[in-house]
Amino acid sequence: MGYKKGEVLKTAFETYTIVRPIGAGGSGEVYEVHDSEGRPWAVKVLDRGRASASRLRRFKNEIHFCARNTHRNIIQVQGSGVATDGATFYVMELYPGTLRHLISKGITPEAVLPYFGQILDGVEAAHIQNVWHRDVKPENILFSGSLLVVADFGIAHFEDEELLTAVETKNDERLANFLYSAPEQRVRGAKIDSKADVYALGLILNEMFTAAVPQGTLFRKVSETTANYPYLDSLIEVMLCQNPAQRPSIAEVKRELIARGNEFLSLQRLSELRSEVIAENEIDDPAIQNPLQIVEVDYQDGHLIVKLSAVPPQNWIMAFHRPMSSWSSYPGSGPESFNFRGNIASVPLRRGMDAQQLLRYTRQYVELANQQYAQRIAEEHRKKLAADRERRRAEIAAEEQRQKILRDLKL
Repeated sequence: MGYKKGEVLKTAFETYTIVRPIGAGGSGEVYEVHDSEGRPWAVKVLDRGRASASRLRRFKNEIHFCARNTHRNIIQVQGSGVATDGATFYVMELYPGTLRHLISKGITPEAVLPYFGQILDGVEAAHIQNVWHRDVKPENILFSGSLLVVADFGIAHFEDEELLTAVETKNDERLANFLYSAPEQRVRGAKIDSKADVYALGLILNEMFTAAVPQGTLFRKVSETTANYPYLDSLIEVMLCQNPAQRPSIAEVKRELIARGNEFLSLQRLSELRSEVIAENEIDDPAIQNPLQIVEVDYQDGHLIVKLSAVPPQNWIMAFHRPMSSWSSYPGSGPESFNFRGNIASVPLRRGMDAQQLLRYTRQYVELANQQYAQRIAEEHRKKLAADRERRRAEIAAEEQRQKILRDLKL
């Protein structure tokens, strides 16, 4: 393939000029390119000579997944196209280096877990969407400044229902870099799932501290390089279990790290509102994401009637009836006097009251209810997360105490 400097690749909306090659893999090459305004990007090109039907399907799935992705720790595809020679390519942001470069230069122990947390976030976000990477290694983790992103989903498993085509991996195809492949990836016909990524992550976590990839049983451990993170040795050990069923999920890895005081970490989940992966500390409440508004006004049988943009939750109605902030009202038509039925609220409009002024008061009550409801839900959410973390810390402390006593016991 081998494009030369100055050659051009076109998508439907942009033209990219080749600047230099910056990498190559088993299925293609990566180039630095500049768009029509001179901004730098990276282009990944599938080698037409190696573009078997299965590789083309995987490349198509990779483009589709990364194009719809919004997670900050997963590479995002900005555009795609077909070169004049028939090669398929996609465009992504240009990153100055990989995790391999960071490891080679040496990462301070204090920086390892914040970096690793971002890698966990990216891989976990894929898992939540039923995508297993299956080729996690330092070369496939890109960085810019303090940001790390997981890239190269070229051999990932994608859920059939989620993507345009299904990918069936032939038994005789080698799918991962051997050094970071899980034991089951080295056995023909074995089931490969998300636990293969957990195995690779265990290798990488150890390597980020020690600059050595664990091999065998007497590998260099984290406790041998720093005294501050001895608990990581046991976590890495279970991540590297021979049996995939005995390895933890990424959520379980995170819980262990969170319980050790790593407050920058949080679990992730799929937003029911946006179909995006969000952090557990982000509140996924429609009444908070889209605060209620008055959308229609009517007058019937001596009552001002307002229609809200959605049916309010019961806690929102409670906040509406009892504002914690100062407010103004007509006597007998304050917030406590409103009757709610679905997304309709009504209040008496008595003789002498100005209808427009009562509507202004009502808008004020709605705004106060939005604020108070959001504050209450956020506080309840914070308390729940804090209680969960404290419970996990207590469980770990109790288990460590138990293990210490068992070591001291003698028959």
